[in-house]
Amino acid sequence: MKTLPLVACCLVAWLGTIQAEPVYTPYRPDLAPGSAYMIDARQLHPVQLALGWREVMAKKKLLDAKTPAEVKSYLEHKDVPLVIGPGGVPFLTDGHHTLTALILSKVPDKTAYGHILANWSGLAPAEFWARMEANHFSYLRDAEGHPQPPGALPDGLLGLQHDAYRGLSWGVMKAGGFAERPGVFFQEFLWGDFFRQRIRWDDTDDVAFARAVKEAGGLAHDPVAAGLPGYLPAP
Repeated sequence: MKTLPLVACCLVAWLGTIQAEPVYTPYRPDLAPGSAYMIDARQLHPVQLALGWREVMAKKKLLDAKTPAEVKSYLEHKDVPLVIGPGGVPFLTDGHHTLTALILSKVPDKTAYGHILANWSGLAPAEFWARMEANHFSYLRDAEGHPQPPGALPDGLLGLQHDAYRGLSWGVMKAGGFAERPGVFFQEFLWGDFFRQRIRWDDTDDVAFARAVKEAGGLAHDPVAAGLPGYLPAP
């Protein structure tokens, strides 16, 4: 009998549990995979070193315009996955932009909601990070796209660097340059690294950013990008 790879099993467990109405439990280090959790977003640890600041600001604006009930519903729908690491540390594998925006927003309740993707609290740190890399649950590159060790990660979301190319790929995806692939972590970073070698602009200038999005959108349909997740051929 064939068995699913570990990453597939984790994703099946996570995606399967969110079909039913979840009952959120305050975060504990002993939560099993598939458990619904809630936690103050300021307690979460990132598994990436950078983010796209334009996306964070757009999501902050979105959250600031919502009522408390609307914010809670929005965050529950986001349903961000966690991996529990050595010592019971909660590592966020997706949703860094949304929850950074939540922390920076005027919303008083900073509670995040989601499901446990894996509980690897019993692993030694070296084995834990090797497993995270093997399952594509971490993205250890800085804002310039350079590989970094796990020790370079900040302790919280507000310590993340600003990667203009991650912001560019978000803009391109919103414009239909490529399709969002649910369950594929760090998709926009992969596209950002593709654009990093091909496009330059002044990211402090909104007009220049809009031009860069248009240029990158054209490149996104080039067959050279066909191996990237969410690739769409030219219409």
